[in-house]
Amino acid sequence: MALKTLKHPLVYISTILFVIHQIIEKVGGFSIPIFHAYLDDLLCMPIILGFSTQIIQWIHPVRGLYFLDKNAILITLLFYSILFEVILPFLNPSIYTADWVDIIMYSTGAILFYNLVSRKVKAKYLAILKEL
Repeated sequence: MALKTLKHPLVYISTILFVIHQIIEKVGGFSIPIFHAYLDDLLCMPIILGFSTQIIQWIHPVRGLYFLDKNAILITLLFYSILFEVILPFLNPSIYTADWVDIIMYSTGAILFYNLVSRKVKAKYLAILKEL
């Protein structure tokens, strides 16, 4: 099983940064407020979209040429934004806090994923289709 998407620098580095950040905060008890507030939100979309793409590539007939289009990325972005910034803060305000800057962080991560991962795979896919 190829791990091409998981090895992409954006997905790989985002995952490593997330794990390191969690270890520093949870195990080390050290927190930098701006990172605590926004780093995980920035890394969320590249990690979720990267792992999702990789799983689909393992089972889809076109394998490594499968990519998430703008609509799939937008739907994922909207789902996470609504769930974590509207629904959960409404249902449990003692645990979840609505913050519009989080949506900017999710959006930035989604845009990075689209531009650095999905668009490149899409270009390869379209090039192969043209040759047929």
